[in-house]
Amino acid sequence: ASCSECASGKFSLSLTGQDSCDVCVAGRFSGSRASECDDCEAGKRSGSGAAGCESCAGGRYSLGGTENCTACESGSFSSSRASTCDDCEAGKYSGSGAAVCESCEGGQYSLG
Repeated sequence: ASCSECASGKFSLSLTGQDSCDVCVAGRFSGSRASECDDCEAGKRSGSGAAGCESCAGGRYSLGGTENCTACESGSFSSSRASTCDDCEAGKYSGSGAAVCESCEGGQYSLG
């Protein structure tokens, strides 16, 4: 018999005598033949057993190493793969989870 490689999304510690591979937890990932899982970078996320991380969509952000991206709060926005949300500038507004800020209509205002 021979040893088998761990598939992507799984790992086996560099200890001898392992009889199975463990699944990477959410927020982490691995390629094949991994001895450990790596954190997803800021602006990305993953579920458990991931071979790679997915970018956060616009209006959401991640500090890295997380399962889910977090929605930007009202009054802020983000592009995809964001690690933070930026405040809307004066004269513009947004609801939560916005990828862009909208301009106020005539007769309305916003401090940003």
